[in-house]
Amino acid sequence: MTKNTTVFLIFFLLFTFACFAQNPIVLVNSDSIVGYKINESPVRDFIGNVHLRQGNIDIYCNKATHFLEENRAILVGAVRIIQDTLVLVSDYIEYDGNKSIANSSSKVEIKDPQNLLRANYGTYNFKNKIANFFESVYYEEKNAKLTAKKADFDRVNNIVYAYQNVKLESDSLILSCDTLIYSKPLNTLSALSNVETKAKYESLEILSGKMFIDRKNKFSKSYENPILMLVDTVKIEEDTIGFRLDTLFLFADTLYSNSNDTTSILRFIHNVRLFKGELVTIGEYGELYRQDEWGYLVGSPYLWYDSTELKGDSLYFLMRDKKISFVEFVGNSSILSPSNLDTLYVNRIQCDTLKIYFQNNKIDHILGIGKALTNYFLRNEETGEIQLANYISEKVVINFIDNEVDKVVWLGNVDGEVIPKIIFDKNLEKYYSLPKNFLIKKPTLHKKL
Repeated sequence: MTKNTTVFLIFFLLFTFACFAQNPIVLVNSDSIVGYKINESPVRDFIGNVHLRQGNIDIYCNKATHFLEENRAILVGAVRIIQDTLVLVSDYIEYDGNKSIANSSSKVEIKDPQNLLRANYGTYNFKNKIANFFESVYYEEKNAKLTAKKADFDRVNNIVYAYQNVKLESDSLILSCDTLIYSKPLNTLSALSNVETKAKYESLEILSGKMFIDRKNKFSKSYENPILMLVDTVKIEEDTIGFRLDTLFLFADTLYSNSNDTTSILRFIHNVRLFKGELVTIGEYGELYRQDEWGYLVGSPYLWYDSTELKGDSLYFLMRDKKISFVEFVGNSSILSPSNLDTLYVNRIQCDTLKIYFQNNKIDHILGIGKALTNYFLRNEETGEIQLANYISEKVVINFIDNEVDKVVWLGNVDGEVIPKIIFDKNLEKYYSLPKNFLIKKPTLHKKL
């Protein structure tokens, strides 16, 4: 082909393109050109080192079939489409020049200096800068990776929408859900349906229906039946290698988390239920300060340990190495516990404050303080007869061995009486008001958890 012929051909092609589109796809380079018609419409095949251009979009591939009237091109082999800092890569692209949309039915990838997005197939709109990718979607940026079945990436607003089997892994957590909206400018995550988050460097996991995470301000909100799990392992006695799980489960209507450089706070609101081994607690509102390992519950809190029930106006607890070490009830406190002498009898203590001390995951002793009113069933060591001890004192101490009451001691201004069974059996309510709703409110943990 002579130089004059080449110049004429290029001029002819450019003129032809201009006739068919206001923003035509134009040829910059090709090793060979073949022209023909399909249904009277002109078509051009560009083969070898193909370089096309449309405005600020440059297209490179091994072969291109250009439909002039439609301003459309089929791009095959080592396809690269470049716009500013973005590069789209695939082996096969159908490019609509009128809409500036690249559609790939084979594996496709877009990347820029900050992001990488790839999938089995998808489309990218070079006008509104939105990618719609499908099947085996993979997204990556600094300190974060995401996989999903489908994803939409709005590059103008820097928002990623991911759908189905979504999994996000960052430098601090692993999150899975059905739908995820990730706003990069706000650095927020909105996860919907079957949400599960796991802390990467600690044994903390949260399940919920919905979760919002503000990574910049280190804040999160979980709602729609959230469940928090703080996993602990306890060494099995007389076993050098065996461990068992001793997980703390916490349920509430809403769960908040705030953290900074010095502390991490969990807030749980309404229908609060906490399970830790044999210990069960309920309340309406509570907070857990994780670094200091202490927390509280208010709103008629209850605590059960095995078949022992405690309640008060507010509850405070301490943890050591993820284990409950101390619990205190303040205000209108009481404790109910079945007597080991007869299942019909329930021991009771009412006082201002109750303090429960734990040792090796078991109750060591309980201290009741302030106007302690005690109804306690005991056995006379000499006669073997069951008796009811009704005492008022400043304090009462209950010592335990293997979760069983070993000894009860009353201290300070002790007053009261011991009533033999032969007497109180005739009219128990005269000497002892039967507790109502004992153990009725105690929730149970689902076996699947």
